[in-house]
Order: sequence, then structure tokens, then C-alpha cells
Amino acid sequence: MPRTIFITQSILFLALFVSCVNLENPTMDCSDIACTEQFVTINVSVKDGAGVAIPLDRFEVTILGTQEDITREVSNEELELFRNNGSYPLFGDEFSGRYQNGIVEIVFKGFIGDSEVVSENYKVGADCCHVLLISGDLDIIIE
Repeated sequence: MPRTIFITQSILFLALFVSCVNLENPTMDCSDIACTEQFVTINVSVKDGAGVAIPLDRFEVTILGTQEDITREVSNEELELFRNNGSYPLFGDEFSGRYQNGIVEIVFKGFIGDSEVVSENYKVGADCCHVLLISGDLDIIIE
């Protein structure tokens, strides 16, 4: 008799668990999530083999497939800071709502003069609050 109760309880628990999981749409309900006020930006670092920052004349970020340009608009002062540090914005919280609980493939391209010196692909997305890196190397080395 105790074994029958255990099996019955196990079946009921499994049925309850399966009914709570939506395999068609595994996204999380974000309505009750409290997010921090911080603004997250994923940056790429572009340096040479010795670790010296590579100053790009310009950079662009586009969505693979559609080629939609999602490059962050920056002032001349911001671009100069990026160039000095070799750190450039890839994907930020300005896209967290658009890609919430989703993933998008993007490409970062960097240029010196008219020459493309770097092209790297990334998978990025967002949880309920902030953007996140799914795959791709944020440390780019140019030889």
C-alpha cells in the first residue's frame, strides 16, 4: 500500500510539473521582476598582440541576416575615448526590451581608413532586465 501511494504521488507531481512548463514558449514572465537601475553595455576590446589599444576610425554593429545597423550613436569625444582605450560598444540595454528573452546574431566591424580590419560575429540577447552575451570573444586581437 505505501508503494502505491508513493507511485500515485509521483505521478501527480510529474503531471503538475509538466503542466507548469510551456515547451512551446519557454520565455520567462518578467512582469514581477525587479530590475536594477544600472545601464548595461557589452563592449569589445580591440588590441594588438602586445595589448596596445587599436584606434579604429569607425565601427559598426549590424544584425546578421537583415543587415540592420544598430551601431550606437556616439559623440566625437566618446569616439576618442573608445579609440584611446580600444574598447567599443557592441550591444546595450537600449535593446533589452526589443530582445527580452530572445537571442539575435550580430556582427561587429572595425575600420581604419577605408579598410575593414576586424569583423567578429556574436550572439547576444536579453533577460528580463539587461542584455547579455551568449557567444563570441569580446577580446579581439589584430596582428
